Amino acid sequence: MIWGEIVKVEDLSAQQIKVMYSIMMKYYVNITRNNFFNDLRQKAEVILLCDENDVIHGFTTLAIFRYDEHTQLLFSGDTIIEKKYWGKNDLMPSWLNNAMSHAEKFDGKTYWLLLTKGYKTYKFLHTFFHKFYPCVEDETPQKLQEVIDKFAIEQFGNRYQNGIYTAGKDFLKEEFDDADETKMKNKHTAFFLEKNPNYKIGDELVCLAELSLDNLNRLGLKILER
Repeated sequence: MIWGEIVKVEDLSAQQIKVMYSIMMKYYVNITRNNFFNDLRQKAEVILLCDENDVIHGFTTLAIFRYDEHTQLLFSGDTIIEKKYWGKNDLMPSWLNNAMSHAEKFDGKTYWLLLTKGYKTYKFLHTFFHKFYPCVEDETPQKLQEVIDKFAIEQFGNRYQNGIYTAGKDFLKEEFDDADETKMKNKHTAFFLEKNPNYKIGDELVCLAELSLDNLNRLGLKILER
C-alpha cells in the first residue's frame, strides 16, 4: 500500500522531481523533459504516493483556475501509479479530500476538469460520482459543455476540437494498455473508447464533474469519510 502526501509544487525537491519524471518515462512513450517540466510548473500542488520508506511510486498534479466569479475548476495534470500498486494505493481518497477542501472554501461551484487519455483515469468519474460528462448515460448539459469548451479553447487553442484535446505528447506504452479487454465488460470503458478512439497516440477526452457532496455517490462519500 502507498499513501498520498500533498505537496506544493514549489516545495518539491530536485530528487522528488527526478523520481516523478523517471516513473513517467517507465510507463509512457514520447515523454520529453521540456513537456514534463512545463506541465509541472503550471500546477499548484502534487499528490505524491509513497511507501513506508518515503519512496515515490506515483503522483498526480493539480492546478486551480477561476472560470468566473462563481465557478472554479480543479484541473488534473500528469497522473501515474506504478503497476504493482494498481488498486493498492491512496490516490483517490487523498485527491478527493484535498479537492473537497478547495471546493468548500470557495463561494460557488467547483468542478473537476479532467483530461483522460486512458480508461483507468476515466474510471474515477463513474466510480465516485453520480453525474459527470461526457457520459454514456446522459447528454452533457449545454451550460457545462460551454465551460468545457471555453476552458479547453483558452488552454489548447485549435488543438481542441469536439471534446478532444489533440495533445501530441506522451501516451501509455502498449504493454500497460488493457482497454480492449475491459470494454467488453464495462459500458463506460466502451464509451470512452468510442469518444476518444485515438487515445493510444495521446489524444485526451476533456471531462467535467461537479465537486460537491450531493454529486458524490456512496463510494465517493465513503472514501471521503462523510
